[in-house]
Amino acid sequence: MHRSFAIPVLFLAAAVHAEDALVAINAGQRASLGIVTAPLSADAGAAAVGLPATVRVPPDRERVVAAPVAGMVSRVLVALGDSVKAGQPLVALRSEELAAAQRDTAAAAVQARLAEESAKRDEALFAEGIVAESRVQATRGALTQARAHLAERRASLRLMGFSPAEVAAAEQGEGLGDSVNLAAPIAGTVLEVPAVTGGRVEAAAPLVRIASLGTLWLEIQAPVDTAARVGPGQKVTVPGTGAQGTVLVVGSSVSAAQSVVIRAQVANPGGALRLNQQVTASIEGPTGERQWRVPIRALVSQGGRDWVFVERPEGFAPAAVQVLSRTAQSAAVAAPFTGAERVVVEGVAAVKAAWQGMGGE
Repeated sequence: MHRSFAIPVLFLAAAVHAEDALVAINAGQRASLGIVTAPLSADAGAAAVGLPATVRVPPDRERVVAAPVAGMVSRVLVALGDSVKAGQPLVALRSEELAAAQRDTAAAAVQARLAEESAKRDEALFAEGIVAESRVQATRGALTQARAHLAERRASLRLMGFSPAEVAAAEQGEGLGDSVNLAAPIAGTVLEVPAVTGGRVEAAAPLVRIASLGTLWLEIQAPVDTAARVGPGQKVTVPGTGAQGTVLVVGSSVSAAQSVVIRAQVANPGGALRLNQQVTASIEGPTGERQWRVPIRALVSQGGRDWVFVERPEGFAPAAVQVLSRTAQSAAVAAPFTGAERVVVEGVAAVKAAWQGMGGE
């Protein structure tokens, strides 16, 4: 004798019209339908997990050392990937313009000293009534111009890569030469070395690119619905590394792939992250948001919303949840649960069919 068991809509309680209504299924019906429940598990609070991201260097932590004048690279002192300190020599450059700039600085220093002596002499003569005030004003103007020209020449040498000590020596006419060591402006890692020993370069040609990699940016690609739940200040982590930080900004435009760029700043202890590396990132939800993780098969869609069925003594109650993120196996959801609830994980389709048959939303 063969017997079949239909979904017991006729045995259920009253029609369901609200989220807190009950789908009444007794123990026998539950066993026949293969309904199994499982406890909720608290989620760490991730608004999104497994989001693809690219590691970038913040613009304010990157520097390019360029040729201050046209010349020849006589030495390259660093290689790709080297760690350098601020002030460490990177490249030696030779150029006739360097020698000319030092010579001009020495001449400007001499003119400034002569102008200062003339001004002092005329000030003394004016105090004794020997010279007119107009002469004193003229020598004062000449001194101002001489000092300005010297300051300009000093700044020019500093821009060319000369150290303060080398600039001071040039003012005295000492140590003049046609070569300069270009130093690292910040401590960091060498990312690129376009300079080649013996190569001719033009003014402003890039020679070495360095960056400080202790703090980095993540450019995270997030679906539109995920980006809508993210805001500046939310915590970001990179699983498998010690890198963590916060969201800086959520993009205001959507790409052709219907994703939004979320920029985050993260600390990079131990250099676990590398420039242009492809990683996955997790973004925590807002502080205080109650979040839980459920098997993906526990979720059902109805009326444009996501639901789970919560076990009750007399049956199962549908509960609306907000899906924050999902993987192939589970989903992080936000809902006002206490954590003691059990949700249906097997036989979900049967409970949903019973709920719909009773007028479920």
